[in-house]
Amino acid sequence: MQALVGWFGASTPPPAQQVSWRRVLLPAMAGLCIGLVFLVAGLEASGFSSTGPFTVGAHWGLAEGLAERGVEVTVASEVGYDGQWFLALAEDPLLRGDLARRFDNPRYRAGRPLQSWLGWLLGAGRPVAIPLALLAIGPLAVGLGCAATARIMSASGRGRSWGLAFALVPGVGVGVALATAEPLALALAAVGLSLALDRRPGLAGLAFAGAALAKETYLAFAVAAGLHLVLARPAGLGARLRAAVLAVAPAVAALAGWWVYLLGQVPALPDRGVALNVTAPLGLPLAGWPRWLWALGHYSPPTVLDAPGPAGAAFVAASLALIAAGIVLGLRRRSLPARCALVLGGYATLVGGLLATQFYSAMRVLAPCVFAALLAVATKATTRPHPAERGRPTRQPGEELAAHEAESFSTATISTSGPSSRNRSPAPRNQ
Repeated sequence: MQALVGWFGASTPPPAQQVSWRRVLLPAMAGLCIGLVFLVAGLEASGFSSTGPFTVGAHWGLAEGLAERGVEVTVASEVGYDGQWFLALAEDPLLRGDLARRFDNPRYRAGRPLQSWLGWLLGAGRPVAIPLALLAIGPLAVGLGCAATARIMSASGRGRSWGLAFALVPGVGVGVALATAEPLALALAAVGLSLALDRRPGLAGLAFAGAALAKETYLAFAVAAGLHLVLARPAGLGARLRAAVLAVAPAVAALAGWWVYLLGQVPALPDRGVALNVTAPLGLPLAGWPRWLWALGHYSPPTVLDAPGPAGAAFVAASLALIAAGIVLGLRRRSLPARCALVLGGYATLVGGLLATQFYSAMRVLAPCVFAALLAVATKATTRPHPAERGRPTRQPGEELAAHEAESFSTATISTSGPSSRNRSPAPRNQ
């Protein structure tokens, strides 16, 4: 019973401070290079056409609509894939035209605007430049994600090279190659977690809002951070609640505001046919996992039409095993990575249905769950200080917890009252 309810205890702070953003420039550059490799792989599969990775399908009439705006696209297949919706939305970021009416599920697809907005900004609003701008976001997001992950890992004594674990999440490579939003959403979620560990819940909330606007399911990272902050004793309940609201409210408000706007701009049904059910099928916990396990033994066409050879089953099996390990750690530990692994792992247990027989979509849907589990597994439970902290005076574990939480809420807008918390000397930080 203790293993099932132990996660509800007081949150555990990291054993060391994170390294500064300056010190993770190298992982960021390495991540950018890895992202470029993913992008080249996506371009190579489409004959190095600048619009090939978006996989624009013929059925929805998007090619014609984009051509009217001066964007000639490569038409790949009858239905196409999800990158086409981000491209179309970037050409009409405020949904004033009729492109969104051609989406297979207009309101659902248009509910993920951030990647398209950034593509429009990077392309300076020029229709012909927007496809290249969108393709550039993927590698840039991998670099940002690796930098933020390196900071998170450093708080548990890991070297900065561990930040490259971000690029090992299969959904990241798939997202870059197919021009979808997972790399951006996951990178912003990692930034939010890093800022939460810095005890900056307001800035973390803004990062989580960006992640949620890139893909709504990434709101779960804000929920996990809010749970961690609410349980961060011995700070007062009021201070803990304020910190949690700062972390969660921006994402909720941003999503709600955009979705309300969608209701007046985008129809519920597409111009061609009925709206397809394109959401990830959810069910009872673990109800869909038997199908996952069955599919692993049949991971080739026609069971899985897009299976990338024998490696496909290995990627799926490793992802599920890692998520399961993350859930176990999430029940046993109370660190921020463990909270994320428990919340995102819980979501993964609800996913199933046709995703078991769709490799690329499965990797994308499981990406946040795999990343959260990876953080929980890699950020080992340790009191060993980061190498940059060695040789400096250290506190005993009980003193460290009290000092950490007192400092957490004596800064910025969430300071606790009382002279003892205001006058406490800050713990040394890595630079």
